[in-house]
Amino acid sequence: MVFLFVCIAIILLFISLIFAKIKIEVVDFKFCSRTKRHFNKDYEIKIKLCVFSFIPIFKINITKSKLEKMKLKEKIKNINFSELKDNQKLDKKILIAIRKIDIMVKEIELYVEIGTENASLTAILVPALSTVIAIILRKNIKDFEHQVFVIHPVYQNQNLVNISVSGIFEIKMSHIINVIYMFHKKEKKGVKEYERTSHRRSYGYSYE
Repeated sequence: MVFLFVCIAIILLFISLIFAKIKIEVVDFKFCSRTKRHFNKDYEIKIKLCVFSFIPIFKINITKSKLEKMKLKEKIKNINFSELKDNQKLDKKILIAIRKIDIMVKEIELYVEIGTENASLTAILVPALSTVIAIILRKNIKDFEHQVFVIHPVYQNQNLVNISVSGIFEIKMSHIINVIYMFHKKEKKGVKEYERTSHRRSYGYSYE
């Protein structure tokens, strides 16, 4: 009876994870290239794991002060990106799996101001950037009714970028599980190939 109860609990947990979603809420995130501190201090990023799409079971709040305490910048500087690039585990199949993670946009308020030292370049850049962002958002937005997306050109003979964004984004847990499975499958395959290769080499040397 206890074994049956445990099995049912595991099955329900597995099903709930498959249909779970990660909700990311961005509150008042701003970037300004003209100021010494490019990012504002009072932004907040809320990450929730919701089962059956609406029941939150896990929550993390990220603020600028928390990131500074974690010393995230120092940790990023210590990462050797060249090694990651040359890592054979990051093959095309895994990259394709990562790209399949669809980030759905539930709500968004995006304001962008962009300017360059060349007024003609600014006039060309703004509509081009607007088109690219519109295409990206169109693929990931379900409800267009309450979305705000504005890009303004700034003609001040200087290079600048000002961004302000708030929004709610969702990622299906099934997509993340698929990527984790691809990584695990690739790593396991790599170990087996290495074992077979080393076996052949030891046999060859003994033959000599």
